[in-house]
Amino acid sequence: MASRSLRRLLPAAALVAVAALTLAACASESSSAESEASGSSSADVVLRVAQLSTANYLTTSENDGVLEDALSGIGATADFLGPFIPADAYAALNADQADATSTGTAYFNTINSTGSDFVAFAIERYTGNSQGIVAAPGTGIETLEDLYGKTVNVGSAGGTGDYILHRAFEDAGLDISKVNTVDIGSNESTAAFTSGQVDAWSTYDQYFASAQAVDGSTVIASGDQIDSLNWSIHFVNRAFADAHPEAVTAAYDALVEEAAAAQDDPTIITDAYEAFGASADQLDVIAGFAVPTIEPLNEEYVGHLQDLEEQLVRYGFIDDSVDLGDYVFDATAEQ
Repeated sequence: MASRSLRRLLPAAALVAVAALTLAACASESSSAESEASGSSSADVVLRVAQLSTANYLTTSENDGVLEDALSGIGATADFLGPFIPADAYAALNADQADATSTGTAYFNTINSTGSDFVAFAIERYTGNSQGIVAAPGTGIETLEDLYGKTVNVGSAGGTGDYILHRAFEDAGLDISKVNTVDIGSNESTAAFTSGQVDAWSTYDQYFASAQAVDGSTVIASGDQIDSLNWSIHFVNRAFADAHPEAVTAAYDALVEEAAAAQDDPTIITDAYEAFGASADQLDVIAGFAVPTIEPLNEEYVGHLQDLEEQLVRYGFIDDSVDLGDYVFDATAEQ
């Protein structure tokens, strides 16, 4: 059984990081708006990265200096902040205390459905076996249909867990309205799962591993079985991308390099989770996840995002589809 959830390590770290960000925002002249106003060169550009507690490549690129090296090639630098839970990272960008972060494509589409000041520059694509729905011990749940009348924690409405649950039920031709969903946040999610507060947990990455590591739990669906279009996506504030496209391209190139390194040595990922506090049981599960690739926001992948957008409309997450071509930066295209 897992000894603890990674997410339970975050509150103190997040509070420290937010305090540091507030001080940095007052003292720093690294924001894109200030740089542009002063007519500064690339040497004055700092890409402020709001890291997540998930070992995606934007986070792990700090450990081996890949992002810093790529930016130094154009005379820029990186500043890593966090780790944050996704909601806090999103808030940091909105407050202009950070320039770049990551989320799931489902959530990225959701926040753009009513307009945002973000543009995505890289997709971190995985097979989907690192996300899914896990039944809690002692529930007797073995199939999706067994979830009728049961309670499932999806983490946050419109996020990855919510998407996976809806996608699984649509794929199976089942009625999602017969399931009770709750949005129990990251700090309480593992306790809710192990205490019987919920019957199942629809989640991703280290949280999916945490659920699987609980003795007696059962995976009843995973993303690779249901053609999930929910991947990780890395994005920046539009103002930063407009002012410093060369820095965004350098960041994309760094992620491509980091992905290639992880294909050769997957411990880049597991070592990061271990540093976040993952237990041995969790790490055993994470080691079995497929190693992601980095893909550009070109016509093909914008098309995938538009397909996802149509799914989100069907699931009631958003009201109408928008042109996601307005929210992407293709780092492989000539700027």
